[in-house]
Amino acid sequence: MGLFENIHQFEEVFFGIRKHDGYFILDLKFPSHWDYSNYYNKEKIGVKVSKATSEGTVVSFYCGDNSGDVKFLEKEILHIIKINRDKEEKSRLLEVKTKELEELFHTTNLEELKNFTFTSKTPNININGTSKQTNGLVGKGNEERPQGIPDPQEKGN
Repeated sequence: MGLFENIHQFEEVFFGIRKHDGYFILDLKFPSHWDYSNYYNKEKIGVKVSKATSEGTVVSFYCGDNSGDVKFLEKEILHIIKINRDKEEKSRLLEVKTKELEELFHTTNLEELKNFTFTSKTPNININGTSKQTNGLVGKGNEERPQGIPDPQEKGN
C-alpha cells in the first residue's frame, strides 16, 4: 500500500503526519463528540490534544519511530474511527427507528398495541461485550417486584 492509500484510510479525520525526536506522530481532527480516551493502548501510544474547537479536536497520537509501533498505532486509530462511526450510525438508526415506532403508535389502535411485540432477525445480540442468543423477544426478568408497586397483569389492583 502506498502513502496515498495509507493516508486515505483515515479519510476526513487526517490532519497531518510528522516525526520528532524518535517519535512518529499522526495528527487527526476528530469531531468534538468523538471519544478516543478508552480505545487505545496507553502503554504503547501517547496522545496530546493540540487544539479543541466546537468544530472538532486535533489530537496527536504518537509512538516509537519504527515499523512495528507505527503499524500498531495505525491499527488502534482505525479501531477508534470504527467505534466512533458505529456510534454515529447507531445514533442515526435510533432516531429513524424511534420515529417509525412513534408513527406506529399514532396510527395503531390501543388493543393492537397491547399485543405488540418486538422481534429481531438477528439471533445474537452483543450486550456489554457478551454475545447472547435471543429468539428476538424480550425475556422475562428475574427480579422480584418491589413491594408497593402493583403487578400490571393482576386485575383489580
